[in-house]
Amino acid sequence: MKGSPDRVGFLRRLAECRSGNAIVLGAMAAPVLVSAAGFAIDTSQWFLWKREMQYAADQAAISAAWSLAKGISKTAYTTHAQQEFTSNLAITADFATTPTVDLVNYNNGTSNAVRVTASATRKLPFYGFVSGQSATVSVSAQASFAKGATYTSCIIATNATADGAITIGGSAVLKSGCGLAALSNSTNSIRVSGNPTIDVNYLMSAGGIDDWFNTNTDDVVKEYMTTLSDPFASLTPPTNPTKGTTYSCVKSGNTTVATLNPGTYSTITTSCNTVLNPGIYVIDGGGVTIRAQDAVTANGVMFVLKNGAYFKLNGGSSINLSAMTQSQLLAAGLTSAQATSLEGMLIFEDRNSTGNVSTLNGNSDSIINGTVYFPKSTLSFGGTARVTSRCLQITANMISIQGNVNMTSFCPTGMQTSTQVGTDAPSVILVS
Repeated sequence: MKGSPDRVGFLRRLAECRSGNAIVLGAMAAPVLVSAAGFAIDTSQWFLWKREMQYAADQAAISAAWSLAKGISKTAYTTHAQQEFTSNLAITADFATTPTVDLVNYNNGTSNAVRVTASATRKLPFYGFVSGQSATVSVSAQASFAKGATYTSCIIATNATADGAITIGGSAVLKSGCGLAALSNSTNSIRVSGNPTIDVNYLMSAGGIDDWFNTNTDDVVKEYMTTLSDPFASLTPPTNPTKGTTYSCVKSGNTTVATLNPGTYSTITTSCNTVLNPGIYVIDGGGVTIRAQDAVTANGVMFVLKNGAYFKLNGGSSINLSAMTQSQLLAAGLTSAQATSLEGMLIFEDRNSTGNVSTLNGNSDSIINGTVYFPKSTLSFGGTARVTSRCLQITANMISIQGNVNMTSFCPTGMQTSTQVGTDAPSVILVS
C-alpha cells in the first residue's frame, strides 16, 4: 500500500481546500451552464421567428379580408394575403413557407372569414448543433369580414343642406314600405308636421331625422350616414329635335280627344282627354299641366324638363302614365348603354335646369309607373290626392307631402320598388 497515505492526504487536503472545491464544482456545472445559455439563445431566436411570422400572418389575414369585404375576387384576395405576408418578413424571409389562405366560417356565418397559416423550419444554434434536428415555427391568423349593407329607397331627396328636405304634414297617409332617404346634412333633414300616418319601414339621412318617428312609428332610423348618394347623378337626359305637334281637341263620339306625338314642346296644357303616343317629350322652358277634369293616357313615354320647365298633375285627374322600355328607347334612337340606364325613367328634369315647383296629384284611378327625377326642383304632393302606381320611384331636390294625400301603393308585390341610395362601410375584425 505504498503511497496510499500520500493519496489519502492529498484527497483530505483537496477536500479542505476552498479553491479546489470551486474548480471541481465549476467543472461539474459547466455543461449545465452551457446548455442553459444555449437554450436561452435558442428560445429567444424561436420567439423572434414566431413573433415576426405571427404579425405577418395577422396582416395577411386582414388584407385578404378587406379585399373580400370590398368584393374583390378569390384570386385577388389570395394574392393580397401572400404579398402582405411576404412584405412583413425579415429574419424568416428566406425559410418561411408560402402562406395558405382559406375561406372559413365564423360565428355561424358562411365563408365570412379568412384564415392564413404558415410555417418556418430551420436549425436553432444550440439545439441544432446538439441534436442535428431543425425547429419548426407554425402560425395561424383569422380575420372575419362583412360587406357593407346596401340601402335602397323609393323616395329620395337630393338637396345636400336643406332643413326639411323631406317634409310630411297634414293628415297625409304614407305607407310606401320602401324607405325614405334624405341626402341633406341638416339636423332635421326629414321633418314631420301635423298628424300624418307613416309606415315606410326605414329612414336614412346624411343629417338628423325628426324624433317624431321614434315616438310614433317602429320604422328603423339611420342618421348621419356618410355613404348616401344620388343614384341618378351620372345620367344624362336625351333630346328630341323633332318639333312637337299642335295640341288640338277633336270630337270622337261623345268625347273630345287630343293626340300628341313625341317631340320638343314649350308647353303642354290639356283642355280635353289626351293621348300621348310613345316616345320622348322634351318640355323646354314651359311646363306640362294636366287639368283635374281631363283623362290622360301616356304609355311608353319620357318627359324631359329643361330651362325651368315644370310638371303639374292636378287633383282629380285620371291618368295612366308609364315609362319607356329599353326596346322603345332603342327605337327612339338611343344607344344601347343609354337605353339600359334610362329604362323606366318617366320624368327627367335636366340637371342644368333652373328648377321649379312640380306637383303630382291624382285620384284613385291614377296610375304612375316609372321613375320621376327632379334634381333641381321641389316635388309637392298635396290636397286630397290619392297617388297610386304600378311602380313609382320618387327622387327630387326636395319633397313635400301635405294635406290629405294618400300614398299607399308604390308597386305590386314582388316587383322592384327601390333604388340603391347608399351602403354601410365594410368591416374587418382580426378574431384569432
